[in-house]
Amino acid sequence: MQAARQLSPQQLRGRQNRPYRHPVNRQDPQQRIKRFKLATLFLSCFLLSLIVVAQYSSLVMTNYRLSSIQKEFAAIQDSTRQLEVEVAKLSSVGIIEEIARTELGMIEPELDQLRIITAGRVLTVSVGE
Repeated sequence: MQAARQLSPQQLRGRQNRPYRHPVNRQDPQQRIKRFKLATLFLSCFLLSLIVVAQYSSLVMTNYRLSSIQKEFAAIQDSTRQLEVEVAKLSSVGIIEEIARTELGMIEPELDQLRIITAGRVLTVSVGE
């Protein structure tokens, strides 16, 4: 009402003759194109950042698996070295004799129990020779 009072009678007559139209928010086509380009740019940046985060995540997981495999490999190498030392230790003649005497209860044969066998003939060793 306040707005109607401020209008002149001529302006009121012009308004009364026209039907009321709801104002339509029409944008300039150039403005719509600019908004579309801006939205496309933001969407592209968002997708690119998702790809970068996914790649970084994949890299972190691969590094974690690599470090755990390296630790496992180092442990296997250590146990291999220990087994090699044990094989070298147990393959010496002195250790084999000691194990045979202590763990297996073996004794050295006496001289009359020895027989030297060569190809084709048997030699016996006696104490008196």
